[in-house]
Amino acid sequence: MAKDSTTCENFLQTPLLVVGFIILIISLAGFIGACFHVAWALWVYLVVMMLLIIGLMIITVFGFILTSQGGGAQVSGRIYREFHLQDYSPWLNDRVKDPKNWNKIRGCIMGSKTCSKVATWTPLDYLRNDMTPVQVDFISFLLMTKI
Repeated sequence: MAKDSTTCENFLQTPLLVVGFIILIISLAGFIGACFHVAWALWVYLVVMMLLIIGLMIITVFGFILTSQGGGAQVSGRIYREFHLQDYSPWLNDRVKDPKNWNKIRGCIMGSKTCSKVATWTPLDYLRNDMTPVQVDFISFLLMTKI
């Protein structure tokens, strides 16, 4: 892995590589089954791809359920929305509040350099400049915890 890779990249890289490799192997089985008329390889391809598609759909629905209540509130005079952790599901709320998980999340945010440009802002800059929701929440968190 690269020396400058962030926590987020490390977290996502392995599962995506595994899923990609599984799809590659299963697609190869389907290709062999189709080219050489191997019926069992086509059945393996069909069943495993169906399970992968169902699994990815379940993960997607799970993500929508966890974040369905957290649409954010419009802030008057600003183009961004304000997001609060308590608006999300209790399970996600507890996971983010856990110090072990929060350290990973904070490392991910810090590694992405999302908030580096706001470090030099004056208080007036916060009112004039547009910020992403991540920047707004990170600044709010820093102000609440006085880090």
